[in-house]
Amino acid sequence: MHNTLVLINFIFLVLLLLSYLSSHVNPENVWVLPFFGLAYPFLLLFNVLFVIYWAAKRRMLFIYSLIVIMAGLNHLTNTFQIRLSHKQPANPDNTFSFLSYNVRLFNLYDWIDDPSVRTNIYDFLLNEDPDILCIQEYFFNEEDPWNNSRSYQRLHQRYNHIEYSSTNNKNFNFGIATFSKYPIINTGKIDFPNSSNISIYTDIVINNDTVRVLNNHLQSVQFTQENINFLDSLGRHKNHRNVTGIKDVAEKLKQAFVRRSQQVGIIVSKIQESPYPVLITGDFNDTPVSYTYRQLRNQDLEDAFVTSGRGIGNTYVARIPLFRIDYILYSKGLRSFYFDSPRIELSDHYPLKCEFSFRRTAHPALTDN
Repeated sequence: MHNTLVLINFIFLVLLLLSYLSSHVNPENVWVLPFFGLAYPFLLLFNVLFVIYWAAKRRMLFIYSLIVIMAGLNHLTNTFQIRLSHKQPANPDNTFSFLSYNVRLFNLYDWIDDPSVRTNIYDFLLNEDPDILCIQEYFFNEEDPWNNSRSYQRLHQRYNHIEYSSTNNKNFNFGIATFSKYPIINTGKIDFPNSSNISIYTDIVINNDTVRVLNNHLQSVQFTQENINFLDSLGRHKNHRNVTGIKDVAEKLKQAFVRRSQQVGIIVSKIQESPYPVLITGDFNDTPVSYTYRQLRNQDLEDAFVTSGRGIGNTYVARIPLFRIDYILYSKGLRSFYFDSPRIELSDHYPLKCEFSFRRTAHPALTDN
């Protein structure tokens, strides 16, 4: 029994190390590694349990798991934060509020059996009343009577930048949107090859400074309802169906890992071209232990959850609340305060909100040529 536990412990040590490696290696080169990164919270948990078990047995074997856990301390703090209180801005009157939310098309296809979901989403956004609002999976129907509603008009009377990645013959428009109380002086759309996902950038003048907001929705896994049903019922199918279902899910994950690695390269180039401090937000569809996340953080960006959030930080609504796939990253010319992710279940994502101030005068506002 002892030798078996030592072997199992060793296996989970190696798997945890592979999860660390996944953030350094492009999935185009080694596509299997991102699966270990995705499993990081579970691999971490097993190693923590081994630390506790061996320590309770007074066996020095606990040191091995402890060393490996500490070797990935940055991944741990990117996933979990212990913070007893929020830091306060030096000048509260010089801050601006920011909110990002994947609204899942305002429940267009009735994933949630409640006709009031869209109204509730708008009520939430209007009650929060952020200075800058970024929406992913935005939906607009030209013939929808909702467009004449007071809630719709209140939100859309702001400065706005809306782009669509796809439109069908029913005038259904699917895209991404950024709203601002501050003037927008420049906009751009970032299309991704062979993808219905999209990013946009919006240059916004805030008092005497300008910030470039990149609102992103990186490659979705595009699970079918059959895939979702399979994942929900693992263990209840016959073996051959298990194998077929796992292969299909794994193939879709693999394709998404690779496409996001290509898309993040495009986003990085836009960050490097920016004449202003940047705010990078949206649904990245990748965890903090991923190539995508590391490539963005390597652009000298801070993570608002890490600097001013607390708790697990999960943003994906699921039975196992461990996955953080939505982010607010920002240049070091900014400071974040009061990061929060309200636990409202009106989508398959939780919203993110934060407040920011400029550390110094950033770049003077420019006008379009």
